[in-house]
Amino acid sequence: MLAPLKGLLSFRHLLLSGFFILFSSIISAQVPVVAYRDIRGYLFVFENGGPRTLDTRPVSEYKSAGPYVGFINASNNLIVYYNGEFTDLGDASNTSFEVNYSFLIYKRDNVLAVYEKGKLTRLTYFIRDYKIAEGLIVFRETIADVLKVYRDGNVQELETTLVGNLGNYEAGKNTVAFTNRNGYLKIFDSGDLFEIDNNGTTDFVCGKNIVAYTDGANYSFKIYYMGKIITLEEIKTQSYKVGDNLVAYVSDENYFKVYADGKLLKLESYSPDIYDVKDQCVVFFINNKFQAFVNGVRYELDTFQPMSYKISQNCIAWVDQSRRLHLFSNGKSTIATTEIFSSYELNNDILSFNSPENITAIYYQGKIYR
Repeated sequence: MLAPLKGLLSFRHLLLSGFFILFSSIISAQVPVVAYRDIRGYLFVFENGGPRTLDTRPVSEYKSAGPYVGFINASNNLIVYYNGEFTDLGDASNTSFEVNYSFLIYKRDNVLAVYEKGKLTRLTYFIRDYKIAEGLIVFRETIADVLKVYRDGNVQELETTLVGNLGNYEAGKNTVAFTNRNGYLKIFDSGDLFEIDNNGTTDFVCGKNIVAYTDGANYSFKIYYMGKIITLEEIKTQSYKVGDNLVAYVSDENYFKVYADGKLLKLESYSPDIYDVKDQCVVFFINNKFQAFVNGVRYELDTFQPMSYKISQNCIAWVDQSRRLHLFSNGKSTIATTEIFSSYELNNDILSFNSPENITAIYYQGKIYR
């Protein structure tokens, strides 16, 4: 077990670990919503099984994910809709914004700010660059080479570089990995900072409770998982992708493997044509079958490679070769629609799709809403 840089495992970290399940249930309890325009151009949100009008005036841009909707109204103001309430975030000139399951984040000129659960926090007035994941934002300022992280409403400083340059950094849901000016790989995990090695490691990807990386000294494939360093392969992998408590990868021997919740599994003896990882879900196409590995269970979804697919909170939507739209949720697959559609989006188990005339329909719990 690794010890944090600031001494033994802190009481705060123990509390975070002890209440991990409770925290996860609170996050998952947030009601997902989907924003869409109707044929008149009005902006609606689908939530709690029904539609609600957000704005009847022209909206130049809108995005939705998790429980958040962000949009720029006719007055050119950025508005966030959350938990039934509207908040005006000000003039949208020179502004870009993103939403995910945890928050809305916007950049206006050199200001970086986040709106989370009804609270607006301005992170910096001198933004240089930043990376976001669900629940976490990592950023640097122009005034000093300082790497900071925002999580759970608080900003914590990770590294200050007075001489030389900070290396690469990546963000996961509750982890950050970066290399400092001396080449040390460091990992931030749920409030604590760990120093891993100084082997020149620069190849790493963050997930939830897990960071996968290629050792810079011998090119072995390792993971940091729940305070421990585990070697999965002695030889460099061909590719790897990280999710929540899991990593999927193609080994040097061309095996397709998944490390999930403390167990290493060989799914196939050869590499898939495609594979992807998000949340606790691995999707892959192999042996003429489109499949998913979700929460330790393997599912066969289709007998053809999908034309496209989307993953959200362990739900999967995909388009088959006949352009039918499918949805996998709670261990079951269904055909959502056989209608002609131009695009589709997935937020948790809410599936929206647009007709060629740009009319949006919602598929939710076996019913289509228009």
